[in-house]
Amino acid sequence: MSIVQSLSNEFERLHQTALEVLELIPPEKLYWRPYESERFLRVYSCGELLAHIGAIVEYGFNGISRNFWDDPFDWTMPEALASKENIKLYLEEVAAIRREAFSLLKDEDLSKLIYPPSGKPVTIGQLIIKMLTHAVHHRGQVYAYVHLFSEEKLPSIFVTAVSDHQ
Repeated sequence: MSIVQSLSNEFERLHQTALEVLELIPPEKLYWRPYESERFLRVYSCGELLAHIGAIVEYGFNGISRNFWDDPFDWTMPEALASKENIKLYLEEVAAIRREAFSLLKDEDLSKLIYPPSGKPVTIGQLIIKMLTHAVHHRGQVYAYVHLFSEEKLPSIFVTAVSDHQ
């Protein structure tokens, strides 16, 4: 299996688990926060974290495939994604962008430099790894929050079949 295919599979798993955990969140808990603090970093809700996961992926893969580095901030606000259905639709739109970008990539592309708006060059592979680790971190936050109000079994984040390795 190519490195690009392995990375694509990991992002697909991230997408599937995000959709699965979204289904476990009651509507009244979608924008609930476990606590508020003026002295601590901003605490996000499950809905905000899932939208942020989408924004991370959308921003990076639009940049990689189209050199389009627009911040998805405006359309990922709670007002725009007020329901579970809206978040699900957004995550599906982002998945289509990601899948298209991966369909254009080959392993040799991972070492190519790109220039995001920060001006600091980064390889495509480095950017993809940063996106994945950032998004997975936030998925972990969502899982922890869901555990605070639910005893439902959370979606597995691990490979569950030999076919996932091929």
